[in-house]
Amino acid sequence: MSTPFATPLTLPGICWPLQASTGHLAVTTSHITGHFRAGSGLDAIILCELLPAGKFRNGAARHWCRTHQCYWGTQADLADWQATRQMRCRQHASPMGYVLYPELFDPMQFHATTLRLGPDGLVQLRARADEGGALFSRDLPALAIDCRALPGVFPSDMVQLNVTPPAAHAYAAALQVGTPLDCSDCARCGHPHLDLGSFALAPHRRHSCGQCGHDASHSATPIVSSPLWRLRLRITQCD
Repeated sequence: MSTPFATPLTLPGICWPLQASTGHLAVTTSHITGHFRAGSGLDAIILCELLPAGKFRNGAARHWCRTHQCYWGTQADLADWQATRQMRCRQHASPMGYVLYPELFDPMQFHATTLRLGPDGLVQLRARADEGGALFSRDLPALAIDCRALPGVFPSDMVQLNVTPPAAHAYAAALQVGTPLDCSDCARCGHPHLDLGSFALAPHRRHSCGQCGHDASHSATPIVSSPLWRLRLRITQCD
């Protein structure tokens, strides 16, 4: 692993926290910045991406780390900033899953597409260019879907939808047990919510945004939110 003093690299890639209750699939850039041991793995150290996110209940200003899916601004965070002069969240040194140079899939180039989570944890992509045509098949640790090919489905500033193992697992688990699925959008930034972990086990109305950190958007009914559900409604499924 690169040392903390090595220069971080900015490369085309997908990354995800190994433990989180929200996720950030709908990205506005195809690049990630951090320290990487290989082309993919579970040991990347990714730089924080912090942005203002309102205030804590005590009135103190808070920021949202889009990378690690947690808030910054506690007394411990401020003490760390005073000591290091680095604004970084509490998870800044936590290993993350990642794939560099991921395959970018354009669903509009195919007649039908299916995404599944395989028993080995890989995302299974199956697509046909035309009805009865040859099957395009890939098993991948993560997949980027070109959102520019899906106008009106997601916010216009999105460049791709990153299908990560935690997102695929949460979605597959919800489908299997019949949990009410839908896709709720953030009332502040308009990006789709993604529920992971315990948040993906029980339907709820209040949702937190992995894009901007807003935590007071409400769906009309209790649901588990996933942008994969909206994607599924817009593409024809392979047999």
